[in-house]
Amino acid sequence: MNAIPVRPEVVVVGAGPAGMAAACTLAESGVEVLVLDEQPAPGGQVYREVEKVHAERPEDLAALGTQYRVGLELVRRFRHSGAGYLPRTSVWEITAASEPELAIGTLRDGAAQMLYPRHIILATGAMERPTPFPGWTLPGVMTVGAAQTLLKTSGLIPAGRIVLAGTGPLLYLYASQLLATGTRPEAILDTRPATSMGALASLLPALAGQPGALLRGLGWMRAVRGSIPVFSRVTALKALGDECMASVSYESAGQSHELKAELLLVHDGVIPNTWLAMAAGIQHHFDQRQACWVPDVRGVGRTSRESIAIVGDGAAIQGAEVAILQGERLAHEVLGQLRTPAGPVQLTPAEPTALRQQRLLQRFLERYFPPTAYFQLPLDDSTIVCRCEEITAGEIRKVAALGCVGPNQAKAFTRCGMGPCMGRKCAATVSQLIAQVRGLPVAEVGHYRIRPPIRPLTVGQLADMSIAGEESGAPSGAGSIVDLLTPGDQ
Repeated sequence: MNAIPVRPEVVVVGAGPAGMAAACTLAESGVEVLVLDEQPAPGGQVYREVEKVHAERPEDLAALGTQYRVGLELVRRFRHSGAGYLPRTSVWEITAASEPELAIGTLRDGAAQMLYPRHIILATGAMERPTPFPGWTLPGVMTVGAAQTLLKTSGLIPAGRIVLAGTGPLLYLYASQLLATGTRPEAILDTRPATSMGALASLLPALAGQPGALLRGLGWMRAVRGSIPVFSRVTALKALGDECMASVSYESAGQSHELKAELLLVHDGVIPNTWLAMAAGIQHHFDQRQACWVPDVRGVGRTSRESIAIVGDGAAIQGAEVAILQGERLAHEVLGQLRTPAGPVQLTPAEPTALRQQRLLQRFLERYFPPTAYFQLPLDDSTIVCRCEEITAGEIRKVAALGCVGPNQAKAFTRCGMGPCMGRKCAATVSQLIAQVRGLPVAEVGHYRIRPPIRPLTVGQLADMSIAGEESGAPSGAGSIVDLLTPGDQ
């Protein structure tokens, strides 16, 4: 597409499985849809660089697995669907519900622009759950997801003494991928607690509905446990070192241990990436079981803002297969809203059996791999919670004990959440720490107040923002800096 439509019918944010599926269905139904994505190619995290790997590094496909390879078909469908596609494009604002018209601020090639769709679909996917523990900010400590991204994008495999720690399916998937490349980690430190009765009760329904997926996961674990030492029910994880990490200490089976290692890869599951949805004013609630904030969703993906929908892992962590199914169903729901805005939504297909079966599997996984308790509420007060501003758990507990009522006040007292990540890495932990000290539910303590711009944007880019006015059909007078400020900021 040559010209960027300023007023597309639908803008989809994110070109992962859910975003591509929704965009394909809408475009194939004749809707003008524009997909915005920060990455250079479609695929999201699950199918990252799948086209490039197929074309340039086919030898890596065996290690990445069959679930990765099937993403190529969806990417090809997306490429041929007729949907507009803007890679390397970030979204820094969605206008508030009080604005007279829905608008979305974008940044591409250093130039800011406002678009005015009738509807927005957020398919922002997931992010790894932050894992604050002593030493997690040392060079040599990184997440499993980041390491897997390097494998997918560049074929990079870690060298030296490697230790994996944490819990969740991705931990064992990546370990099996390393083994397939001929790399053998020193150990896996599994922080998963003893299997609960709830997990055992949900196993049989999941096995009946998705036997292939469960057997595949068991295959990863069997391959890993047959080749790598696995230490179970690990607690008190610490990364030790001066300039960089030199060793890992932990407790298992009531005994303390220490391993020499140059690289520690940590993972504690994934949570919805809700930053853009929160900035748009969409209502959220705290999921106590998964220790994270999730958007309130009605139907397939409708939110508290009728013109904004959410789909995929950004709505709830359910995996790529569910994201594709829900993306297609949401497209029909949005199509119904676009074509019959005054009436009920009638075009959404019935929930397929495959989707119900996937949900049974996800219910089991949530119970079998719960969040690690001491990552959520660090016991050691010296543990850094806010990496950007180097604020510790003890500092948060101290201001909470002095009467701090929530994370926004804590931000004013400590600067926690005011760094480059804008609180993405500390938000859930800060809310839970304050709730713990004050004896309140996390939902009552609340979340950081997210305001635009939610992606880096310079004053110069804002001042130079190209809005064509009458030529583009933008609202009269739109585009001045004053117009872009919220009333509370003027």
